[in-house]
Amino acid sequence: MTASKTASPMYPPAASPGLEMERAFRQAIAEASLSNERKIAYARFGMLGIASILDVLVFFFPKTLINVDSVSPTIAIFSFIVCCISASFLIVLRRPNAWQNLLTLQVIIPVFDGILVALFTTNIWKVLAPTKPEIITNIAAFCCFLAVSGGIRVKSRSSIISTSLALGNFVYAAVLFQLDFAVSLFALFTILGTGFLGMLTASIVRRQGKNEAGRLLMRQFLPESVVETAFESPDRLLEDAQECEVTILVTDLRGFTRYSESMNPLEVLDSLNHIQSFLAEIVEQHGGWVDKFMGDGMLAVFGAPRQLSNHAEQALQAAQQILRQGKTQCPLPIGIGLHSGPIVAGCLGATGRLEFTVIGDTVNVASRLESLTKDWSTPLLMSGSTARQLRSQPALTALGSVPIRGREQGIEIFTLPEVGNPEKSMSTGAV
Repeated sequence: MTASKTASPMYPPAASPGLEMERAFRQAIAEASLSNERKIAYARFGMLGIASILDVLVFFFPKTLINVDSVSPTIAIFSFIVCCISASFLIVLRRPNAWQNLLTLQVIIPVFDGILVALFTTNIWKVLAPTKPEIITNIAAFCCFLAVSGGIRVKSRSSIISTSLALGNFVYAAVLFQLDFAVSLFALFTILGTGFLGMLTASIVRRQGKNEAGRLLMRQFLPESVVETAFESPDRLLEDAQECEVTILVTDLRGFTRYSESMNPLEVLDSLNHIQSFLAEIVEQHGGWVDKFMGDGMLAVFGAPRQLSNHAEQALQAAQQILRQGKTQCPLPIGIGLHSGPIVAGCLGATGRLEFTVIGDTVNVASRLESLTKDWSTPLLMSGSTARQLRSQPALTALGSVPIRGREQGIEIFTLPEVGNPEKSMSTGAV
């Protein structure tokens, strides 16, 4: 079939793998940061809620709880107000679009925590310093909590802000309580160490985010089960080859060489990216995965490494959808070959350059069947082994047995009536 030299449709340029990796990394980090910020908000709200309850109890029962005659209601009122503010942060972080304001919140919230600790320290000093100077241990605990919270926010900037506020607050508390210099210095180093631990936590979380982004990106190249094995047990992936019963789907664009000769390389790439993305999406919708793109061709696998009991059915449904939607998504006719049989799935190549692929006569036969579609003037051909595994028993048109290059025996081929009435356009020798 000859393609006319018409202007090629321009498709939006596909993002490069580097940009996809960066986007996936940023998204993974943003999701991790938001999730951690929510956890901090829950912890803060829980701590302040308990503190508010205790402050109210102390106000009503001062003699019983702290052995003083009376306590000013200032602390209880203050605790209740900051508990309400903490609840408002929690509500904001639970909103669906919270990630859009995450960078701003990760500055505002630590500053709020720092001011909160400073006010808490001031009130505690006014009320309890004369009778309970050991309350400064609670202030030190709050400062440590403030310092480590920056690391959970993932960003280095948040860690620096939180640690600085924690150190400043404890210096303020040490001055108010007239704490011994040596004890103050020891406590400051402890808080600084806690902040440094938070920074290390942030680094670890960022690294995990980058790994998750890499995992998401690799799923665009390999089946999910292979990606998970590569990340969790890479030695098993390299050593184990898996024998599977599968259906192979091979596609090819008719007349692509002539179609693309008037296009510049960037236009060719954009066009192929659009077409192959359309094909891959359909394959994945039906439980298959793309083993490789071969220029304007594609080789897809149904049934390995994740087994499918109805792999032939799924492959045929994917092929039918490709032919239906290809009339609007693709500027050229598509040829499809389907064949079912055994393959071996595993890593092929040498150290430093490995490829996860499928190998076997089944792959070769599917490719030969796709080539035969041109001779039979039909967009789809399937082997008898695929036809016999179809559970829905669609109406098939038997085309007889044809020789296949490299095989001693011929192979029985079929097509579907709805894709056209095939008539042999030329003598079909072995292909």
